Amino acid sequence: MDTSSFNGLIQNAALLLALGIIYDSLGLQNLQSRYLRKVITGVLTGLLGITLMHSPWEMTPGVFFDTRWILISLSGLFFGFVPTLIAVVMTVTLRITQGGAGMIVGSLVIILPAIIGLVWRHVSRTYKIPYNWWRLYLLGLLVQVTVLCLMLLMPKDMRFDIIRALAPTLLGIFPIGTMLLGMILRRQYVRRKAEQEVLASRHKLNQERSLLRGLLDAIPDHIFVKDNDGRYLAANKAFQEFSQITEATILGKTDSELFNPRLSEANAHIEDRTLNSDKLQMGEIWSVNPDHEPRLFEALRAPYWDHNNSRQGLVGINHDITLKRQAEEQILTLSQAVEQSPVSVIITTMNGDIEYVNSHFEKTTGYSKREAIGRNPRFLKSGKTPEGRYQDLWKSIIEGKSWQGEFQNQTKDGDIFWERAHIAPVLDSNGRAHHLLAVKQDITRQKEQEEKILYQAHFDNLTDLPNRFLSLNRLEMTLKEGKRDNTKVAVLFLDLDDFKKVNDSYGHAVGDTLLVEAARRLQSCLRETDTVGRLGGDEFIIIINNLNSAAEVESIALNLLETFREPLLVEDREMLLTMSIGAALYPDDGDEPAELLRSADSAMYFSKEQGRNAFHFFTEEMNVGLKRRVQLEEHLHNALARDELHLLYQPVIDLANGHIVGAEALLRWNSRELGPIYPDEFIPIAEQTGLIVPIGHHVLVEALRTTQDWVEQFCADFHVAVNISPRQFRDSHLVEKIGNLLQCYKLPGSSLELEITEGVLMARNSGIERHLEGLNHLGVRISMDDFGTGYSSLSYLRNYPFDTLKIDRSFVEDITVDPSDLELVNATIDMAHGLGLTVIAEGVETEAQKKLLIKKGCEYAQGYLFSKPVSAEALQQLLEDQAKA
Repeated sequence: MDTSSFNGLIQNAALLLALGIIYDSLGLQNLQSRYLRKVITGVLTGLLGITLMHSPWEMTPGVFFDTRWILISLSGLFFGFVPTLIAVVMTVTLRITQGGAGMIVGSLVIILPAIIGLVWRHVSRTYKIPYNWWRLYLLGLLVQVTVLCLMLLMPKDMRFDIIRALAPTLLGIFPIGTMLLGMILRRQYVRRKAEQEVLASRHKLNQERSLLRGLLDAIPDHIFVKDNDGRYLAANKAFQEFSQITEATILGKTDSELFNPRLSEANAHIEDRTLNSDKLQMGEIWSVNPDHEPRLFEALRAPYWDHNNSRQGLVGINHDITLKRQAEEQILTLSQAVEQSPVSVIITTMNGDIEYVNSHFEKTTGYSKREAIGRNPRFLKSGKTPEGRYQDLWKSIIEGKSWQGEFQNQTKDGDIFWERAHIAPVLDSNGRAHHLLAVKQDITRQKEQEEKILYQAHFDNLTDLPNRFLSLNRLEMTLKEGKRDNTKVAVLFLDLDDFKKVNDSYGHAVGDTLLVEAARRLQSCLRETDTVGRLGGDEFIIIINNLNSAAEVESIALNLLETFREPLLVEDREMLLTMSIGAALYPDDGDEPAELLRSADSAMYFSKEQGRNAFHFFTEEMNVGLKRRVQLEEHLHNALARDELHLLYQPVIDLANGHIVGAEALLRWNSRELGPIYPDEFIPIAEQTGLIVPIGHHVLVEALRTTQDWVEQFCADFHVAVNISPRQFRDSHLVEKIGNLLQCYKLPGSSLELEITEGVLMARNSGIERHLEGLNHLGVRISMDDFGTGYSSLSYLRNYPFDTLKIDRSFVEDITVDPSDLELVNATIDMAHGLGLTVIAEGVETEAQKKLLIKKGCEYAQGYLFSKPVSAEALQQLLEDQAKA
């Protein structure tokens, strides 16, 4: 074999090995850009090929050869298309530049081996055929055979000489050289690939470690790793921030070196259990955060092993459950509160199926939780709640709104009960409703109380008749019906005659029973469509609708009067009670309720004035009297402020010597607009309106003020008598006020004499006895006025601390002509003296009356015989004249 060709092959092999060294030294395998790496590889291969082409061996004079086809074929096999293409372009370009007869063959020698190397690479990769030594040998043999075949393209005169010269070397040495070079390149390729894989693995590992560390640091739980001796190997960011210790300080330390003994012991307890059992262990640990706030952690400890299944230590996770525990405790508290709540609490699905009820639900409905859960609340329906209410409920729920209202439901035992319910959707964090919450309060007792209050607000609690409010409301409705139907409506105003005497004589209990019986009798006389109401006291109203004429009203009224002519049975006692009735018609006498009531009231008063137990229709003349009363009431309210009230005094005479020893204060009213008004006209109005209380106080003040002067100037025993109203006795401070007035005017109690009627005592006010005892303690004298006009005066004279008895003028005026009146007066004087009382006779107008009274032992008298009521100035003059005489 030609040694020059062998030397050329060795030289070319060294250059190929140099390519590998240069490739590694430049670190081309580390380039991130794959395209750049291929371009550089191709350029280096091309440069190497050019170098080979510049160092050929001379086979025969003028014929040169090199090993570029081996380089190019191996480049196609190991480096791929792009680098090989670049190398081919560079070497072919050079060969064309060199020219010569073998230019075409020289170019094909480069191109065909490149194609063979690329095809071999493709087949190996497609079918995963490894590059072993014999496959590389076959590749080299194929390339050399191809090159020999290309020699046939050389000129005829030398082609066979070239083939004979090259064949031994190409077929003997070059395949082996190609194999060896391929094996070297394969070893470098495998090494570089392994290094790249190691670098890639290391890079990936670093990425994974960085990702894992990032994930661990992003986790808010405290995560750490310890060895079998309890020394820290790693700790995440949350652990470091909570403990305020850096990882560099933590590593290699134990809990006892880092934390307080209590925390160290708690950790050791869980970790010892973990290492001893080699299983996951859980527990709870209390610690303190950087703000010195106590925090509760759920501690998880798990062992970890290496690839040899040898335990290396443990992994710890501390999860802060402080808020969770607080929430659990809050939920527990709320749950207990709901369970013990005094209202029913129900939780249902959006379809209404019950999932929870509390204890109060069981108590209210009688159904147990087991009986209620899974059912729809409609099983509580009683059928008494309007269906429209349920429709409103579901409309609100569908719109996502809460609803509240009232139901009448039914218990398990069938009892009906009222519930006030508040039903609202329960929303999740996204605002979607997933349950319904119903809070229900049993308001049965409240409803019963409301009905009772409503009944009491509309019905009289004594007679069960409609009261004033309901009666007027029904009157208004009846008038609307009358207007609509073009019919008449009658309003009857009824007042029981002399009912006050019943109360005074038999007490209010009997009077109430009598009112109940009277109401029953009134109802029995009327149609169901008519209304009987009680306006107050002994006043009743009757509303009659659907009338065609006044004659129908008269017939009803006369029937009522006839019915009450029969005695009423009260406590086994027959009592005859009459009534006065006044009637007004719609639309004849008015078209408003208030107007008709006033008209009927006027007619009723007219019936009383006509002798009672009578019935009258309203007339315009009656309205004059009503207007007079209204007018008096309006002016009386301002009478005190306008100083229109004044006192007159009628002297009280000592019959033994004819001296004035006292006087009775008599109230008079001189209105600026209406003129003089007599007491029998305005006193009843004052009583009815309550004005008698301030007026009575005014009388006491004026009487005591003038009496102070008379006591000081004329007689230390002088006293003034003042009438006191039953309404004044209702004042719990009456005695205190009188005591203050006496003290103010520096008068003894004996200077004042209070005159009361039997009616005051018959009213049986609980405070009367206390007031009389208090007045007696002050020394105030008490006088029984108008004696003989009542029912049972003797018992009162005996039981109460009276000082004086006054005989009514109706008995005194006829004692000179009527023996019976004289005997009655005589008996009264004897009775009074027997009780230790002094006697004053009223209305003495003649000397004959005076002499008879003196003869019968009467001590004092009043009347026109001595003096008519006079002003304070006139009485002052009388006292002065008496003092001079």
